[in-house]
Amino acid sequence: MRFLRNIRSKIWACVSVALLSYLVATLATTWVNNQTKASISHIEKTDLPLSSNGIRVQALFKAQSDDYENGLLTGEEGEVVQANGRHEEIAALLDELVRLASRRHNDLYPRILALRDDYNDYFVMASQYYLEAVHQGDIFAARREVLQLGKLRARLDADFRTVVKSLQEMIVTDLTNNNERIDRYTRLLQVLFVLFLVLTTMVINWLANKEIIAPLASVKKMILDFSRGRTVDKPAGSPDGDEIHDLAVSFWQMTRELQHITVSRDYVDNIINNMSDSLIILNPDLTIQTVNHATLRLLRLSEEELEGAAFSALFSHPDEAVASSLFQGLLEGKAVINLEAFYVDADKRAIPVLFSASALYLPDGTLQGISCLGHDISELKEQRDQLEFLANFDKLTGLPNRNLFFDRLQVTMKEARRYGHLFALFYLDLDHFKPLNDKHGHEGGDLALQEVARRLTATVRESDTVSRVGGDEFTILLSRVRHASDAMKVATKILEAFDKPFFIHDDECVIGVSIGICLSSPELTSADVLVKNADTAMYAAKAEGRNRFIFSLPDQN
Repeated sequence: MRFLRNIRSKIWACVSVALLSYLVATLATTWVNNQTKASISHIEKTDLPLSSNGIRVQALFKAQSDDYENGLLTGEEGEVVQANGRHEEIAALLDELVRLASRRHNDLYPRILALRDDYNDYFVMASQYYLEAVHQGDIFAARREVLQLGKLRARLDADFRTVVKSLQEMIVTDLTNNNERIDRYTRLLQVLFVLFLVLTTMVINWLANKEIIAPLASVKKMILDFSRGRTVDKPAGSPDGDEIHDLAVSFWQMTRELQHITVSRDYVDNIINNMSDSLIILNPDLTIQTVNHATLRLLRLSEEELEGAAFSALFSHPDEAVASSLFQGLLEGKAVINLEAFYVDADKRAIPVLFSASALYLPDGTLQGISCLGHDISELKEQRDQLEFLANFDKLTGLPNRNLFFDRLQVTMKEARRYGHLFALFYLDLDHFKPLNDKHGHEGGDLALQEVARRLTATVRESDTVSRVGGDEFTILLSRVRHASDAMKVATKILEAFDKPFFIHDDECVIGVSIGICLSSPELTSADVLVKNADTAMYAAKAEGRNRFIFSLPDQN
């Protein structure tokens, strides 16, 4: 078939066969639908109105008759007037029945016409005699006329019933005939559809197998052979030279090229996946394209969970805004080198990394993606935090040490000079600590020092600083006081806290504390002088009997 030279013509040949079959089936269905629609339309426009109007006029006639009888029995003229008022609607419905029956129902038309005439005669007599009987007030005066009207009404009522029954039977008959006709048409369509479906399927299957499926099966075999490591032979020449043959030739050429580059690609992948640092390649839209094994280990996520995800989701919350601005710069060609940032792993745990990134461009200058390198510095950061803690805090008690104490003292002095408020410095030395330490050893002494730190911290505000500056020496910096009495209250609370016994290995021990207090003043501008004054006052407290506090200025005691 010379006209089936390419895939498009082959597909259109199959589609044309299907469309032709569909057109024939559609025409047959349309004809059947039109026949069914005409039948249903007749029932809707003629039979149903006839039946519904017949039922309505019958009910109105009965209501009119009941009104006449009630008026005759009760002597109420209003009942008769109401009955006469129903005549106009009954007459209109009878005229409509006559009009509808005249269209097609020749057998019903004469009966309905006669019924209308009989009703009109009845109404002329009833409207006159019933009204006269009510006016006379004696129903027996017009006895003969009333009996005549009763017979006429009974005959009309029977005629109404007969007509309504005939109309209902007519609808049932028409519906039955219509259903039978639909069943015949349906069976005919089913046979036609089956024939067309079988014929169409056979033609399309023959065309598809010969022109599309068989050539594609040959291409599929080439792909399977290549995936299993087998040698792929060059496809034989096609006299038509269609697209499927061109596809097979292109695939064969691709396999030849892949054989040359696979070795170098595997070599690069091996290097990337054996890196100790995290490597993430992003698409231009900042979604993750690929990751190496180090990234999977660092974040404890699978490759499927990461690929296609937004890279900003890997940053911890404080770094999200920074990451957004960084990547905007990367898209503009700027590089990022050794920026400290935090990734988030599968357990939402922040992982500190040294982050570096640069944009990747194609030879024509188009942005291809972004290369992101992350070096895990968790251990380094822990060591740095530990060193920073040891440089500023006492390892045993967790309190600020001498270094951090003097730093906070300098800050407090600057704030006091700027805002003109007072602060107080306590210098504390434990009483009777050496005997306890000798008795219970260093372990018992350490437990006692930890309890001392806890009690001192509990007696001051969060804004105040409790520090351990020596073996059994502590300082307290009250950052803001109004008067010497404020410092005195805190010192009293400390002494009360030390009144309670200490328990070291279930042994009850007593530890006292001597406190020297130095209040700030404009003249005292040196931190060393403040500490020396408080220290001198502390020794004075020890000299006076221990377990007490003394201010550095005599007039403050």
